[in-house]
Amino acid sequence: MAARRKPALICCGAALAAAVVLAAVLTALYFTVLRPRPPRVTATVVGTRVSAFALIPSPALNLTFDVAVAAYNPNRAAFEYGEVVTVVRYHGDAVGEAVVPRGEVGARASAEVRAAVEVDAVEVFSSPYFPLEGIAGALPFETATTVAGKAVVLGVLKIRASSVVTCGVTVYPLRKETTSPQCTSTVHVG
Repeated sequence: MAARRKPALICCGAALAAAVVLAAVLTALYFTVLRPRPPRVTATVVGTRVSAFALIPSPALNLTFDVAVAAYNPNRAAFEYGEVVTVVRYHGDAVGEAVVPRGEVGARASAEVRAAVEVDAVEVFSSPYFPLEGIAGALPFETATTVAGKAVVLGVLKIRASSVVTCGVTVYPLRKETTSPQCTSTVHVG
């Protein structure tokens, strides 16, 4: 009777060993190759256009920020992102917004989208900070760009990520110049 069980035990042992090896290989693949990673997103103010600025007889401001958002996807699956929203703030108050439609960054690829954000002059003029800063000729703005999306590997492994890139830039409308933007990026995974 023991002789009959020996082939069955060998078969079960071989199946168990194969399952353990397969589990080890899949785990190694997950932690090295297939593990979803968050995308790297950068946003920069690539230009500003001041086409009109006057304080008297009536205040006038025509200002546009050109923002470039670049994303690199390190995953082996595409990263699908929703609308890219860029907001321009003047002392914390929103004075302009641009929305770029949803899209996709291919596997291990980069993509760049650009947006032009026009500043609402009425909102800037209504700020209590504008009279002094307008006379001084230096207007501090902040741009905040938000990108959110997900990567799905093999239809099972998913990662959701969002990134907020905030840039501070000072506009000198009398000289039609700006400072180099100082940007910080925050990535939220999960």
